[in-house]
Amino acid sequence: CPGVGFDVIPTDCVAAALKEALPDATELRLGFDTTVSLSPGTMKTTLESAPQGGRVRRNGRLVHVPLAHEVRRIDFGRGERLAVAVPWGDVSTAFHTTGIPNVTVYVPATRASILGMKLGNVFRPFMKMSVVRHALNALVSMTVKGPDEMARARMPSYVWGEAINARGERRTARVKTANGYSLTIPGALAVTQHLLSRQGSSGFYT
Repeated sequence: CPGVGFDVIPTDCVAAALKEALPDATELRLGFDTTVSLSPGTMKTTLESAPQGGRVRRNGRLVHVPLAHEVRRIDFGRGERLAVAVPWGDVSTAFHTTGIPNVTVYVPATRASILGMKLGNVFRPFMKMSVVRHALNALVSMTVKGPDEMARARMPSYVWGEAINARGERRTARVKTANGYSLTIPGALAVTQHLLSRQGSSGFYT
């Protein structure tokens, strides 16, 4: 059962609710907004995945796309913001949860960060070099510090989703939840407890 933290419990719940509200949906868009600073682990994972570019689900298949290939404005739950498509875990898991063949995930972004992502498409080959990866990881270890408990308590997360069917009918859902880092441990434990309580629960789950 992959993704048993913030990535992807809240967004997967929103995806399941939207599938129930619009069973014939063919397009699923998900996203989340939080002001929390990134932890060193999250930043290193982001840098590690950047050379692989973006990902979306199209017609049931995972498809490579350039970083920041799509930009739009979204109200995640606290006002409309500029947002950019990212290769978040839901492009995999939400398809298994809902069967909806087209999935894109978004996060808020400044124009400067979007420009940086687009420039990253040019420098992706260099980021694959081991010497560059090691240097970037070392820089993160020295300069990035994740949010403490008090900071996390002040920074909830806002999750948004939108489902659309072939006729253009649309359903939208929003959820306010705990900070992503604060949700990880209770989320993982709740999933484990649920699976252990089920008889014959072997196999793959979202």
